[in-house]
Amino acid sequence: MTGPAGLPGHAEQAIASYLAEIAARLTGPARARRDILAELRAGLADAADAHRSAGLSPAQAARAAIAEFGRPDQVARGFRAELAAAQARRTALALLATGPLIGVLWAGAGLASHIGVPPWEWAGVPAGARPATHLALVVLLTAIGSALFTVAATGRLTRWLPARPAASAALAASGTAAMDITLLTLLATLAASTPGRLAALPVAAAAAASLTRLTLTARAARKCLATAGFRLPGL
Repeated sequence: MTGPAGLPGHAEQAIASYLAEIAARLTGPARARRDILAELRAGLADAADAHRSAGLSPAQAARAAIAEFGRPDQVARGFRAELAAAQARRTALALLATGPLIGVLWAGAGLASHIGVPPWEWAGVPAGARPATHLALVVLLTAIGSALFTVAATGRLTRWLPARPAASAALAASGTAAMDITLLTLLATLAASTPGRLAALPVAAAAAASLTRLTLTARAARKCLATAGFRLPGL
């Protein structure tokens, strides 16, 4: 009986176990991990076939192919940069795609509540809090720039933009989270000072969208840093 690589079952099982050890050490988007494992499986099969052609038994050929590739932890580390770039790009694209939608929801909530000024000028916002909201806007612009840079640095401009895309993607996610926290804080302040002014449904939709994005962006930032090899508590 032979396995998918044309090897007897026990030899194929040795390769499958080896790949499982590597898979357990890979972090990043599922699709990128699947592509890497498929590439490794094909390479191991070719190496095993070459060793069989040289006269080794199937089991010996499988072991020789595995020895050529190295220890599972070493192989997994070799793909860290690739997986980190894939995770960073995915995070940046998600932020750029959802940003305008959530912005429209907040704009709709402001119009429905008859608030025709920027959030930092909403009635009821303490004057001392307004500099913080201006700072949040600067952070948001930085986040947008970081997301755009991440997309560029993980695309066709990779060779001209040597960078750590995981760090820039994490910065973009953190900046977006800061803006969501600011908007939710302003909303709570306005609700407390003029509770009857807010349009319930549009405001609830905008707040729910920001809360959801806040949770997801915090998780995405941690994934970006963890995939790149940063040691984070709780991971």
